[in-house]
Amino acid sequence: MKHRFTLPVWVLASVLVAGCATPLAKPAFFPNAHYQRMGAAQAQADAQACAELANQSDVGAVNKVDAARVGAAGAAGVAVAGTVGSVLKGNKPNMKNIAAGAAAIGAGGAAATAAGQSVGGSSLYRQFVQQCLAERGYQVIGWR
Repeated sequence: MKHRFTLPVWVLASVLVAGCATPLAKPAFFPNAHYQRMGAAQAQADAQACAELANQSDVGAVNKVDAARVGAAGAAGVAVAGTVGSVLKGNKPNMKNIAAGAAAIGAGGAAATAAGQSVGGSSLYRQFVQQCLAERGYQVIGWR
């Protein structure tokens, strides 16, 4: 009976985490003369090249540390939600299942963020990519 309750909680939590992960955020360009001359496809290729440079630099390491923090916070939230859900259902919390699920969710959230699936990555990462694009003649007006 307990297993029937904990499985849907972890399935739901996994779906929520997967739903929160967005594709790699991309810079939004101002259509200046350089952008118009190069075209949207080349601008996106240049943005990808700048993102790869950011990931290969010290900025990539900072982004991974930020991802670990996000993953730890997510795991803690899932553990609390699982415990409260068990108590509200009238069951004794199964800490082994709650801890395992929280660890899995936290690791998944950290991995997703480290892979750049957060909206734009860390502010340092975004600044790096924006500077790289500015040096190539583009104007970034935001992230989408």
